[in-house]
Formats: sequence, C-alpha cells, structure tokens
Amino acid sequence: MFKNTYPLFERKKVLKKEMLENLRDYPRDVFHILYQDYSDGILVGCELKVQEPYVCVEPGILYYNKEFYIMNSPERLLYEPTGKEQYIKVRFLEAAGGIEKREAAARIYIDDRPPDKKDELELARFKLQEGARLRDQYTGFYDYATEFDTLILIHAPYASPVKSTVHPQISKAYAASMMKHPVKNFWDSAFCLHCLQEGDALPHAMIQGYLNVRLMQDKETYRPEEIYQAFHKLLAEAEGNGLSADRRVKANRDMLLL
Repeated sequence: MFKNTYPLFERKKVLKKEMLENLRDYPRDVFHILYQDYSDGILVGCELKVQEPYVCVEPGILYYNKEFYIMNSPERLLYEPTGKEQYIKVRFLEAAGGIEKREAAARIYIDDRPPDKKDELELARFKLQEGARLRDQYTGFYDYATEFDTLILIHAPYASPVKSTVHPQISKAYAASMMKHPVKNFWDSAFCLHCLQEGDALPHAMIQGYLNVRLMQDKETYRPEEIYQAFHKLLAEAEGNGLSADRRVKANRDMLLL
C-alpha cells in the first residue's frame, strides 16, 4: 500500500529513533524513485565558470552507478596553458563505511589523460595556448567546437532516462541557430521549439527519435559528441550547400583571393 509517514516533534515528547530514521530516509527514497532508470551523468547544476587562473565548478548533483553525489559549494580548479588537451574530470572513489556513516565521494581535478570509463566522468575539456585566455562564453552553435582556448562541453554526459544525453546549452544553441533560417521541415520546427522552451537537458530518447527521422537512420544510441555532430550536419544543411559557417567563410575567402 501507499503511505506518507512523517514524525511530529512536540515539546516534552520522547525523541524516538524511528523519527530520526524517517527524516534521514525520506529524501533519499524520493530521489531513488524519481531517478531509478536514469543513466550516469550530470543531473543538475555543475556549470563551469572561468575565473582566471581557475575554472570554477558550480554546485550540482551527479548521478553515477545508482549513487547521488551532491556538491553544495563551488570548487575552484587551477589551470595552466599547456597547448595540449586537458580534461576536467570527476573521479568516483570507493565508498567508505563505518559504524556511524557510509560515505560515497568524488574528486574533481584536471589532467591531460582522457577519462577512465571505469570510474571517471568528464565535465569539459580544453586546449589553452600560452598567452591566451580560456573562454566560457560562446558566440553560437559552431563555437562550442572551437579547438583552442575554449571550454568544450560537447563530450560531457547529462543524466537522462536509460541513456545519457547532451549538455542543454548545446541543444538550445542548435535550436536558436536553426530557427534563424526558414524552417521547412515539421520535425525541425517542433524539436527546436521544444528545445527553447525546455529548461533542463532533453531526454536521449527524444533526441534519438528526432535525429533518426531527420537523418533517415535507425541508430540506437548517440553519444553526446555524436549528438553534436548530427546537429552540426542538420544546421549546415539548413544554411545551404551542406557547408558549415566556418567552411563557407573559408570558401568565400578563397574565391576572393582568386
């Protein structure tokens, strides 16, 4: 049967163990029921802000291997210009238990090794050149893939029912860019309007269905970077000639030189 039990704290009444256990278990039980079928990834928050010479990871919640990892305060990570690809990662540590508590923790750090799928999750990556500044702002959809001096969010997995999805900033940037052009396809208009209205990350199943219809394929899983690549292809087609904005600029420059 369904029930809702909560303790009543009143003066001069005995504080029982069951009352405290109810306060402890209720939030955790609700979270597990709400997200029991979700994939690993960022659940909410964890936005990245550059505060030279640090990258600040804002408070948020990660979901990994059926565990919730909550960070209540920002964490600053020192970064350096190496010219090589560096990764902002979370490493999930083995849960430590004792008589009084069990603690599952995760450490955030930066290094030049790709995330280990066994126990790590990527928040972003970047290549910072000597004398350059690291950016956390983007001029448009294509800018999210800028190779140098930019925080790249394309590979960061967001938690979603069953399978991980792409960063909500990327889906919104795609929709905003697509809607600047005459949208002739019904699926484009419906999907983009939903992207712009939705505040959270879109479920993988929704993006998968849209991309499979538009690209006329039957792909079961899209990794976050594959979602970005598919969005890139569709946006380039909408802009004409199947060329991205950067490639068209280069083509036009070559024509002028001739």
